[in-house]
Amino acid sequence: MENIAFEALLALIDDLTDEQRATFIKVLDENKDFDKVATLLDNRILAKRECLYCKSSNVKKWGRQSGLQRMRCFDCGKSFNALTGTPLAHLRKKEEWIKMAAALKDGLTVKDTAEKCNSSISTAFRWRHRFLKAMKGDVAEHLEGITEADETYFLESHKGSRNIPRKSRKRGGKATKRGLSSEQIPVLIARDRTGGIVDAVLPDQSKKSIKVVLGGKISKENILCIDGGNALWGFACEGNIPCRVIPASKHVHERNPIFHIQNVNGYHSRLKNWMSPFNGVATKYLPNYLGWRRMLEKPKPVLTPVAWLQAAAKPARQ
Repeated sequence: MENIAFEALLALIDDLTDEQRATFIKVLDENKDFDKVATLLDNRILAKRECLYCKSSNVKKWGRQSGLQRMRCFDCGKSFNALTGTPLAHLRKKEEWIKMAAALKDGLTVKDTAEKCNSSISTAFRWRHRFLKAMKGDVAEHLEGITEADETYFLESHKGSRNIPRKSRKRGGKATKRGLSSEQIPVLIARDRTGGIVDAVLPDQSKKSIKVVLGGKISKENILCIDGGNALWGFACEGNIPCRVIPASKHVHERNPIFHIQNVNGYHSRLKNWMSPFNGVATKYLPNYLGWRRMLEKPKPVLTPVAWLQAAAKPARQ
């Protein structure tokens, strides 16, 4: 803006009403948040300078689009920006993304998130799961040393579905059958002593399903601590993985202070207590919430809204 135009703008400020001044300040603040998000995303792609399609380094700036730096590859001819191929691609209102990241960090409900981000409840819900999509598959590449593994269970939920194959329950409800049944969805969680976590919703309680989740992440170099479940035991035997079966004795950890499953059981407890205020989570979204909780388990210094935004803007891993 030229100096003459800027001075004319300043002269008009004195004539603004209180309501107009508040609107003007709000617009300036939103632009500041937008610039913060755009700079954060642009810096990442400018530092790497690699084509997202053919991995060529022959890329150059190619204007701006939707407030983000656009890049063009002169080998394959395709253009892209920092959000290409990520769950956040094509989402609008980037000025509110830092607030959305802060809402995830604080574990806000959908209603509180909508108020924080100046959006509707449906938009806040959609944003939540777009932000969590990249975190869903962000598990440890491999687990180290002594590793604990155990299943926990969540009541099957069709929350939000139009067609429910049974009578609906209110606010999560209770299972119609006692103990384990087809109404309980198994979730496998494996955790090493360094804090590395691998988790997944299992289609069934079979050795094959566990091998899909833990195969390649646990090896003969590990010592696997389990509670004696047939599927986990069979997985360990098939892979020749050293295994310790921890009996369900009240004071077993006092006799064997190194080999126990208290860490993974503690994680189960924290996960369920944290999910309790959601009054039942739809089974189809359960992997997203596992990724959300996994992110919360990281060291506190890295749990800033910027860190959450950076995690959400990564390509989703299946």
